[in-house]
Amino acid sequence: MSISTNSSLNLKNFIKTSKNFSFGFTVAISSLLTGSLKAEETPDLCKDVLGTLNASTGAYSKSAAEIATDGTYFCAGTPDRFELSIYEMGLCTSNPISGSPKEFSKTNCVESMVKASGVTADLAGTTVDLPSAKTRPANNTYTYAYIVIKNTFGLKGSLKISDGAGGIHQYCSTSDGLSTSAAASCTPVNHTETLSSFDNTFSPDFGPAAMPSGGGEVSALLTDSSLVRASTEAGVERLVAVFATNSGSPVVINDSVSGLEVELQVTDGGYGIQFDSNTGEVYDFGSMPFKPIFTTY
Repeated sequence: MSISTNSSLNLKNFIKTSKNFSFGFTVAISSLLTGSLKAEETPDLCKDVLGTLNASTGAYSKSAAEIATDGTYFCAGTPDRFELSIYEMGLCTSNPISGSPKEFSKTNCVESMVKASGVTADLAGTTVDLPSAKTRPANNTYTYAYIVIKNTFGLKGSLKISDGAGGIHQYCSTSDGLSTSAAASCTPVNHTETLSSFDNTFSPDFGPAAMPSGGGEVSALLTDSSLVRASTEAGVERLVAVFATNSGSPVVINDSVSGLEVELQVTDGGYGIQFDSNTGEVYDFGSMPFKPIFTTY
């Protein structure tokens, strides 16, 4: 559900009778990939490169040896946990990350949610209501959306593949984001990832780059708490992510629109899984960007 901008009106009556605008956000968690903030190349989806998924066991049909033979070293899957702190969201008529060096500007944007202390949300299986917008955004065609989050993510996940002999090998996340050794079963452990650069040498900006599975275009910038481009890794406190709305389809706000909902998806893409190129064994887990889906009503 969306949250009315006027708490004295119930949502149903509000939509029918009010000329104001319901611009609250529901962060519903289903899950779908957008791509990697760590590499300019488009990552493969695990479901596309690891063989057939057995619905009853949750295991892919390829073995580690086959994964190595295929040359698969990375794919995007679904996390069991994807926790982050959201500080701000908004819509823009142009990409708010631009210039040289790249900076973030809200000149052509409208804020849809602001919470100075942040709102914690787990995108892997829950629904979280975020604060509503204070005012109705102007009628316009919005081609980009931005979100400001803390540059630290709480993660957890695992992967099941064939053991090559009719059984299953499962790999689970450890507290440092690495993987357990192959076992018939295991229990994934929470781990934390802090993003302070997009390259081995300090690089605070990424993209714009196209993402797989219709994920559209994404750009990102690492900033301080005032959303100013960070100059060192130690100075990074926020991540500003910018998405082409609905994979390139703009969000149109006009007089007939009563409200807007956004769904942040991480399924089949919110979790990066890295394989040993020699053995095909999983050895590392990490974060991937979520995909925002906007719906007007």
